[in-house]
Amino acid sequence: MNRLLLGIDVGTTGVRGAAVDERGRIVAEASEPCPPEMPAPGRVEADAEAWWRASCTVIARIGRSAPLERIHGVGVVGQAPTAVPIDADCRPLRPAILWLDVRAADEARMLGEALGPRAEALGGNRMHAYYLGPKLAWLRAHEPEVLERAAFVLQSHAFLAMRLTGEAACDPSTAMLCSPLYDARKGAWSPEGARAAGVEPRLLPRIARAHDVVGAVTHRAAAETGLRQGTPVVAGGGDFAASALGAGVIDEGEACLMLGTAGNLLLPSVEPRFDPRLVNSHHVGCDLWLSLGATLCGAALEWFRRACAPGVDHDELEREARAVDARAVGPIVLPYFQGERTPVWNERARGVFFGLDLTHGRGDLYRALVDGIALGFRHCLAVAEEKGLRLEEVVAEGGAGRSALLRQALSDAMGVPLTWVQGGSGTVVGAAILAGLGTGVLANAREAREWIRPAGVRHAPDKGSGVRLQEIFTRRRALYERVEPLFLT
Repeated sequence: MNRLLLGIDVGTTGVRGAAVDERGRIVAEASEPCPPEMPAPGRVEADAEAWWRASCTVIARIGRSAPLERIHGVGVVGQAPTAVPIDADCRPLRPAILWLDVRAADEARMLGEALGPRAEALGGNRMHAYYLGPKLAWLRAHEPEVLERAAFVLQSHAFLAMRLTGEAACDPSTAMLCSPLYDARKGAWSPEGARAAGVEPRLLPRIARAHDVVGAVTHRAAAETGLRQGTPVVAGGGDFAASALGAGVIDEGEACLMLGTAGNLLLPSVEPRFDPRLVNSHHVGCDLWLSLGATLCGAALEWFRRACAPGVDHDELEREARAVDARAVGPIVLPYFQGERTPVWNERARGVFFGLDLTHGRGDLYRALVDGIALGFRHCLAVAEEKGLRLEEVVAEGGAGRSALLRQALSDAMGVPLTWVQGGSGTVVGAAILAGLGTGVLANAREAREWIRPAGVRHAPDKGSGVRLQEIFTRRRALYERVEPLFLT
């Protein structure tokens, strides 16, 4: 009987799943929206129970085309870092606090002052409201009863894995985003960091590799999902790392570019190349480190369409932007519409369109926005290059990659070939690979790479456009230095 592997991804806006056979083919897939809520400026939350209900729906839909009794293993990956406080029965005690949430800016500053250089020494990351430590410090200060009642605080993928198995675990890829709670070099939770954040160690689940089997589908979970009781479930990990694994990016010199609501540039390395201007993490399914450059992507393009071109589809915007003189240095955009993470780490930053005149139209503005997104990734790559990393090729996937204009701008800005995997399902395929590694269907990540390495649309960098973008990049950095003091506190 041909065995199947089930991969599930708890994304920012919904849950996706796919059943993959032993030859790496997706035999069934499904998705269910779970949009987050923004109850106040800077606050982004989600109902974790909705993730579970959506997962049950997704699995049921997959089961219509792929017999669930043939599922040999389950892998769950998800957005990170998230704060999901749960009771002993794995019931959420409050809405999950998502990675986009920056309410804990004051706590991040206080943690940074309290720990000093030790904060970055522990996990390789700076103190910022993005990371889990400050989020839990905010809960300790404002909702202490939640942490008192909690049995664990879980990541999104760990929440679903626990609902499936009754076992709580966290993998290194997401643990590293819990700064300053995790000691990256020791591969263990840090008592020092936990004390500083006011987090009791009992709230932190055990550490397991993303492809380690942590339990099996329980009788109750089987009844709710339709999965076979006893099906092995691996720990899973961050969707960003799973995306790189699912794209076959497991060598230094390659990069995976996730082009979704946000964009993530994932750069594997053999040795840790920690730089606090980037997000520092660990790969899944292989013994590599990851440097991440993260910026807003699809959300910025959708904002522009909604605010500046209502009723106009993206194809029309692309045509207007292509009509712009590609040799001209036009307006400059700082696409910091939700603050910015890497490499400037400024939650106060906001979007800026600079250099407009009466000759500029909608196409000029859209092209400038696309260039601005591409140069955000170029800025992150420049930081990685300072650490000795040399990029040779990029594999891109995700819905925002449907924009050929954006794909070409990315290739031009970074100066390397870029291959876009159309309709790519990297995160769920990566999750399925983790299940395959944990259950012995796959021997190692390199075997998985040969199994799924996708073909796609290839872009070669245009030198002329690269020169133009480099000039914009230089002016952009100078512009940010001048406007940064003007952002409201």
